[in-house]
Amino acid sequence: MAIYVDYEYKYGDTKSVETLRLDPNRTKWAYEYKYANKNVTGVMKLDLRRFKAQYSRAQYALDSMVMTDMVKFMPMDTGTFINVTKAMSAAIAGSGKVVAAAPPFGRFLYEGKVMVGVSSGSPWAQEAEKKVVTDRDIDFYKGAHPDAQAHWFDAAKKQFGSQWVKKTKKIAGGG
Repeated sequence: MAIYVDYEYKYGDTKSVETLRLDPNRTKWAYEYKYANKNVTGVMKLDLRRFKAQYSRAQYALDSMVMTDMVKFMPMDTGTFINVTKAMSAAIAGSGKVVAAAPPFGRFLYEGKVMVGVSSGSPWAQEAEKKVVTDRDIDFYKGAHPDAQAHWFDAAKKQFGSQWVKKTKKIAGGG
C-alpha cells in the first residue's frame, strides 16, 4: 500500500501541486512537483528504519506506562487478578493494546457492576450458569488499593495522561 501526500499551493493566478508518494516498503519517496505547467519529478531515498525503531520503543513505553499506572486504581484482594492482567499486557506490549482486565473476572470488575446467575439470581452462580449484569455497583475492597474503582483505565488516564503524552513524545523524538 502506497501513501500519498498532496499539497496544493496557489500564488495569485499560478497554481502548483506537489505530490509525495511513499513506497510500500517505506524506504523511498517519489516526488512530483508541478508549477506553472512545468513538471519536476524525482526520487528521494530515505532510510526510515531509525524512526520505526524509535516509534516502536515509544509505543512499548506507552503501553507499559498505561499498565503500570492503572494498577493503583484496580481492585486487589489476593493480587492474582492484577498479576494475570499485567502478564497478559506484557505479552502484547508495544502493539498499542493493553489488557485492562483479564478474564474471567475482568469484565464485571472493570464495569463495576455485580453480575448474577440467570436462574439462581446469585453472584455465586451454578456451574455453567449464564450470568447477567445488574445495575448494582460493586463495593470494592480498598485495603490494598485505596483508589480502587471501576473503569480504572479512565482514572489512570485522567491522572497520568499528560505524562504519558510527554514521555511518549520524548521517546519518539517529538518532545
